[in-house]
Amino acid sequence: MEQDRKPDMYLITQDFPYGPIEDSFVKPEYPYLRERFHVSVIAAELSVPEESVSEGAVHEQGIEACMISRRQGIRDKLFSLMRFLCERDCYTEIAAIIKSRQKIWQRIYRALMFGAAAETFYRRLKKKISLTKETRALFYFYWFDYKCFGLTMHRHKFPHIKIIARTHGYELYDERELYGKQFFKPQTDAGLERLIFAAQYAKSYYLKKYRRQDDEKYPVYRLGVSDRRVTVEDRKKAQNGQELLLVSCSGANQMKRIHLIIEGLAGVKDAAVCWVHMGDGKELDALRSLAEDKLADKPNIRYEFTGSLPNADVVAYYQKHYVGCFITTTQTEGGSPVSVQEALSFGVPVIAVAVGELAQMVQGNGILLSENPSGEEISRAIEQMSLCYGTESYWQMCERSLAIFREKFDAQRNFSAFAEELVQIMQ
Repeated sequence: MEQDRKPDMYLITQDFPYGPIEDSFVKPEYPYLRERFHVSVIAAELSVPEESVSEGAVHEQGIEACMISRRQGIRDKLFSLMRFLCERDCYTEIAAIIKSRQKIWQRIYRALMFGAAAETFYRRLKKKISLTKETRALFYFYWFDYKCFGLTMHRHKFPHIKIIARTHGYELYDERELYGKQFFKPQTDAGLERLIFAAQYAKSYYLKKYRRQDDEKYPVYRLGVSDRRVTVEDRKKAQNGQELLLVSCSGANQMKRIHLIIEGLAGVKDAAVCWVHMGDGKELDALRSLAEDKLADKPNIRYEFTGSLPNADVVAYYQKHYVGCFITTTQTEGGSPVSVQEALSFGVPVIAVAVGELAQMVQGNGILLSENPSGEEISRAIEQMSLCYGTESYWQMCERSLAIFREKFDAQRNFSAFAEELVQIMQ
C-alpha cells in the first residue's frame, strides 16, 4: 500500500560504499537507515580511481548506490564559477571575509573555489537523480561541506525536500581549513532541517562561533560501534605474556602527531612494548624513518606499521590479538573518534590527549595526557600502563572501558535513535 512505502532518502557520502575512507563511519549506520527509508547512496569524492570501482560488488552487498564524478575541466570550472557569481551567498561571504581583514585575497579565492565546486555538485546531482520541484525526499549529507552547500543554495526551487547534515571535524573547525576559515556555514545552515553533531564539544564550538541559539535543530547523536560482547573475564583468560601491545589507528598526517608516540617510546626504559600503528597517509614513510632512527637500538621496543586496513580487518585484529592499550596523540578531534570507540568495545584501556571529546572517553579507564604532551609525558604514561598491566587496577580500567562504551557508543542504541528522528522529520 502507498501509505506503507518507506520515504526516500539520498545519502551523500565521500566514497562509501566504493572506497575505504568512510567504512568505519557510514557502514555501521547504514542498516538502521535502510530499515526505515528507501536509501540511495551517492558517492561524490572517491578516494580510489573511478575506473577501478566495481558497481557489481556494491550491488551484491544490497546497497543501492551511484557515483557523481568530481572531475572538472577548465570550461566546467569556469561555467560553475560564473553561475556562482550570480548567487547572493557569494557576496555575503566575500563581505564577511573583507570585514575580517585577515588573509583577504587567499580566503576570497578559496571561497570562490568552494562555491564553484558546490555549483558543480548541484548541477550533477540534479541530473543524476532527476531532481525536480515535485521530488519528495530526505537528503542526508554525511559531511557539512561544499556538497551540502550546493543543494541548500538552491533549496527554494524544491519545496518538498528536507535536508540534514552531519558535521565532524575537517568541515567544522577553522584550524582545519587551509587559510583558517570555514566558508558559507551560516548560509548552509539556513537550508537545513537538522545539523547533527557527533559530540557536545563540537556543538558548543559551533554555537559559540556562529552565535546560534540552541534548539532541536542542533542535536547531538554520537557515532557508535557494535557490541563485541566482551567481558573482563574474557580478557583475563586471553592475556598472554608481559609485553604490552600498544595500538594506534589513524591517518598518517601532521594533525595526528604520531611522531609524539615514537618520541614517547624512545624514552621508555625497561617496559617491553610492541607498538602497532594502523593507517596510511602522506607522512607514513617519514614516520617509518623516524621510528627506525629512534627505536632501532631499543631491544625492549618492537613496532609495526600495517598501512591502511578496512574496518573489518581492524576489528579482526582486536579479536585475534590481545591489545593491551590504545593510544592517540592527535592535535584536535571533531567528535568521539571511532578508533577509540572500537578499543573501548573490546575493553581496552586508553592513553589519550585532553582534546575535544577525548576527555570524556578517558575517565578511569586509562591515562589522560595534557593537550600538548612532551615525549617524556608520553613515556611515563606508557611505562605506567606497562607497570599495572595484568594487575587488579588494570582490570578495573578494562571494566571501565566497557562501561563507557555501553553508556555512550553502542551502535544499536545510537543509530536507532538517530534514524527515528529522521523519520519524524519526514512526517
